[in-house]
Amino acid sequence: MPNKHYTCPFSNLILSGRCGCKFDAKDCIAEKEFGVCLDGSSSKKCQSLYAHLHDNSNFVLNTHHQNNLSVGQQSKIKMGGLLALQEILNTENSNKIEDISNLVKIVEEKYMDFKNIPFSKLMPRIAQFKFRKKP
Repeated sequence: MPNKHYTCPFSNLILSGRCGCKFDAKDCIAEKEFGVCLDGSSSKKCQSLYAHLHDNSNFVLNTHHQNNLSVGQQSKIKMGGLLALQEILNTENSNKIEDISNLVKIVEEKYMDFKNIPFSKLMPRIAQFKFRKKP
């Protein structure tokens, strides 16, 4: 019986090598490779965290009336948000997230609910995040 796969909102970050997660896996349909989550509970928590990051980033990214964000905007919210959380929680200070599921667990334990995250402290990091550094 095949493993059950769940949606991973951070799969592009994992596939790019910028992040890791103990529940990540790769799957393919035709020649397209994509990331999936092997844990339903973790998948729901990550999706909820991303939704809160997204909703609270509208002002800083000036996307108030946009339904569809560009891949770059989504990556800015995801990677910038995860790095900012990692920094304010003092779990690690690098430009990589070793285990997203562990970071999400720490965030949940500290703030009890994702809506209690101090998003104003995350916004500068999200606003300044760039995947490619200019030479």
